[in-house]
Amino acid sequence: MTVAEILKQSGMTDEQITALDQKIVAGFEGVLTTATTAQQAAQSAKDEAERAHRAQQEMYSTQIAPALDQWANEKATLAAERDFYRTQALEAKNGGFIPKEAPSYQAPQPGQQRGPDGQYIAGGNQVPGSPAYLTPQDGIKAVSNVTWVMSEHQRLFGQPLPDDFETLMNESQRDRLPFRDYVSKKYGFEAKKAEITAARQKEHDDKIRAEARAAADKEWAERTGNNPMVRTAQPSQYSQIRAAQQAGTRKDPLTMTPEERRENTRQNIMKELTDNAAGTIN
Repeated sequence: MTVAEILKQSGMTDEQITALDQKIVAGFEGVLTTATTAQQAAQSAKDEAERAHRAQQEMYSTQIAPALDQWANEKATLAAERDFYRTQALEAKNGGFIPKEAPSYQAPQPGQQRGPDGQYIAGGNQVPGSPAYLTPQDGIKAVSNVTWVMSEHQRLFGQPLPDDFETLMNESQRDRLPFRDYVSKKYGFEAKKAEITAARQKEHDDKIRAEARAAADKEWAERTGNNPMVRTAQPSQYSQIRAAQQAGTRKDPLTMTPEERRENTRQNIMKELTDNAAGTIN
């Protein structure tokens, strides 16, 4: 945000902001620039710390913990072999016969994995950083992620994905985040979804208000309007007018002079305006 925008949010008008001393504004801009730079540096340091923490967790779960388990197993095996040979040697010495050979045992190679049938598993001795075989499950997951991110970006922003899939995959691995979580955070999918939902709700509310306003205008025009094509039909007053003319309380327009007819028309108009104004107030 600029200094002018901040001052405007605080309640100052454009004229008041323009009237400020430019030295004061320049000082504000310097403070704002320093604060923005410090905030960006703090956020960058926070992101780097989070990546380092996730890297440490991944190293422990994928390298350190398995290595400790393997070391414990090898230690237990060696201790069992040592105790066996020691017992055999003591019994041979006491009984005077040659000790039996130790049971056949083949220590597993470090990092090498075998299946239930004793056969080595392909790719089970993967070296960190070396190419690995892509399993069918990994392939299906990669295709699903590509389809999802392309369609989601097109649906939300109406334009193709700006980055290629390989770049996004490398970035998500760098930040130690699941692919979809990283992509959603980078492009602001959740914020865009909330914006679209709010816009649709506003459009829905505006439509309802417009329909209600149009219905009210139509009803008012039918009740009080001067247009006979839309105004609600009223009972004929011919009989009352005729009776008043015969009783002499109302003049017959056919017997009036032009001046009298104009005066009568003016009075009727004024009466109708007065009645309409009274109905509006009520």
